[in-house]
Amino acid sequence: MPPRSAIDTGYVGLVLSGVREAGLDVDRLLARAGIPPEQLAVPGARLPQDKFAKLIAVLTRETRDELWLLCNRPIKPGTFRMMCRLLIRCANLREAIRIGCQFYHLVVDDFTVRLAEGPDDASLYVTDTISQPNRRRMVNGAILLFAYGLMCWLVGRRLPLITIHYVFPEEPFSSELEPFYRAPMLFEQPRTEIRFDCELLDLPIMPDEERLRRFLASMPNALLLRYRDDSSMAERVRAILRRNLKRALSFEAVADMLAVSQQTLRRRLLEEENCGFQDIKDRMRHDVAVHLLQKSRLSLEEVALSLGFSELSTFHRAFRRWTGLSPGEFRERHRSRAK
Repeated sequence: MPPRSAIDTGYVGLVLSGVREAGLDVDRLLARAGIPPEQLAVPGARLPQDKFAKLIAVLTRETRDELWLLCNRPIKPGTFRMMCRLLIRCANLREAIRIGCQFYHLVVDDFTVRLAEGPDDASLYVTDTISQPNRRRMVNGAILLFAYGLMCWLVGRRLPLITIHYVFPEEPFSSELEPFYRAPMLFEQPRTEIRFDCELLDLPIMPDEERLRRFLASMPNALLLRYRDDSSMAERVRAILRRNLKRALSFEAVADMLAVSQQTLRRRLLEEENCGFQDIKDRMRHDVAVHLLQKSRLSLEEVALSLGFSELSTFHRAFRRWTGLSPGEFRERHRSRAK
């Protein structure tokens, strides 16, 4: 079984969409990274993490573009490094995000990153003017990934997220991003964004030049690996359930997706957390429901659908079983305490 840090070749194909459209010799680029071209033609195949990182380095060097010809105008190598040197001088995460957004607004034309703050939650979102579907999808995903990874690095800790939203539909390789975020991923949304508690914006930046030097020297692995979750079997089950919230996945289906027998999965869950599959599923649904009711603006019906409940009444019964309150009562109590 491949390591969790391996990358689905479908995702690798997205990374290459810009150079393919530009007419570059993709096989030569793959060979420079030590990757057999035929490996990318196998659906569901996985690329070792070190090979993927080498491919990113090759693409950056050959294209002289930090986003590998995905945008209509190249982003010169060194742009990200220069921005990081500005950001470590900021007082807190809010200031760093705003300056980072302003910085890229000056150097790129194809996308814009903005920060929006609400009463409880904040959103970092991306808008773009890219028409080609694969390039657009990759730019949206890459900008969000690197922005979140950089936010975590700036404050020296993993930042908990409420939800991740994408404008594009879910694909088989969409699960590649889940280990980075560890939060519900919603597709076909109005905009691409990450949502998180406003209080995180007040976290102080760690202004360490030596730490920055090590960070930049290890890119892109510094972001690809540092905040990726190589986790237990129980956490892998949670990951599958989180990215399939709208589907009523059975225990048998999850075992098949993990490529383990049902007996092995049942034993591992008992060993690791002394609980069963349904316990994990209920706890995960409870935690996500609480987050969405407290932090999001989704209606009760939308929350229910996001959790895979076909009817609002079924969600009501489950939530009352978990908390002793209906979803509406829970949300109203939270809002009253927040005033």
